[in-house]
Amino acid sequence: VMRTRMQPIRTVWSRLPRFVRDLAVVSGKKVELKMVGQETDLDKSVMEAIRGSLLHLVRNAVDHGLETPSERTAAGKPEIGHLHLTAAHEGGNVVIELTDDGRGLDHEAILYRAVERGIVTPEQARELGPRQIEALIFRPGFSTAREVTELSGRGVGLDVVRSNIEGMGGAIE
Repeated sequence: VMRTRMQPIRTVWSRLPRFVRDLAVVSGKKVELKMVGQETDLDKSVMEAIRGSLLHLVRNAVDHGLETPSERTAAGKPEIGHLHLTAAHEGGNVVIELTDDGRGLDHEAILYRAVERGIVTPEQARELGPRQIEALIFRPGFSTAREVTELSGRGVGLDVVRSNIEGMGGAIE
């Protein structure tokens, strides 16, 4: 019975190439998506539960993580940004990893917004380590976007992703 509920993750991932292409056009970026582990089996209910979260993470990677072609060239990188999505079974769990070759998390911008919104005091901000700073992006309503756009800035996001993942007994970092 369990086997009949299992499906390859490619059923969720099949929409991602077009989604990434559309995001790239809207954001003015060049993006290449590489997916590994598409045959990794997941329970059908888990796949339904992670679908929205996965789309949100991909949207954030393209919008916040990857630079525009001119920014990438100025930083000595190729014009095309890369997203890598992998899935694999590890120790009885399924690990899904999304990485990009973009600029990474801007700790200063995260701290600035956290202080500005009263999430942490300036004194607390000075004491936070890198992992603690990065954890702030999972706070409800948190966004470093300067303006609301079609892609981001609405403050609805990673806190919901985290609750969805943790609600299934998973973890996100």
